[in-house]
Amino acid sequence: MKKMASWVVGAGVTALALSGYAAASAAGVEPTAASADDSLTPTDVELAAIPSSEFASAVGPVLESFPSDYAFFYFDSDMQPVIGLTSEAVPAVMEAVTMTGQQAQIVEDTGFTQAEYSAAADKVIADLQETWPADVPFPMIGVRPDLGVGAIGAILITNGESLDAARSIQKSTGLIEEADTESPFSIQIDEENVFGPLEAATSIDR
Repeated sequence: MKKMASWVVGAGVTALALSGYAAASAAGVEPTAASADDSLTPTDVELAAIPSSEFASAVGPVLESFPSDYAFFYFDSDMQPVIGLTSEAVPAVMEAVTMTGQQAQIVEDTGFTQAEYSAAADKVIADLQETWPADVPFPMIGVRPDLGVGAIGAILITNGESLDAARSIQKSTGLIEEADTESPFSIQIDEENVFGPLEAATSIDR
């Protein structure tokens, strides 16, 4: 089945940079702006998460115990945790963050839960699969708060040959741009990366 699991799950074993969000401060929590230019490629995800496994182990279970308040959790390119909350900051989460002794970026008022975020991404995948051409590689799709709060990201995949690659990119882009999702979610194509067969992500040139 052509499907990619969501990149931001459970204890947040991901490492992507957030671009644009409302930050809130709490004891031991310091909001700072992150740049989209700092985004890591999917190849870096697992390796970049390793240094912050202690934070994830301490805070992840606390977040998961508040399913109605938890929206997303990942690490940016500076290995700083980024936590999204449905509405206001949850005291138990803030306490867990403070106890780690690490700083974290807190995104309040996302307007959705992690379960709703994942479900929205799954729906986009299912809808696209219904009409996706058999001769065009299906993109990698998942929740991507690094592209914006509520963003569902797509990384295009090419056939490898230069002419086929250009055709794949053009056709994939058109189909994804026509896909529908409801607010507060949006679908965005990762303009910085594209996958070819058996190779790492490269810049999209079109």
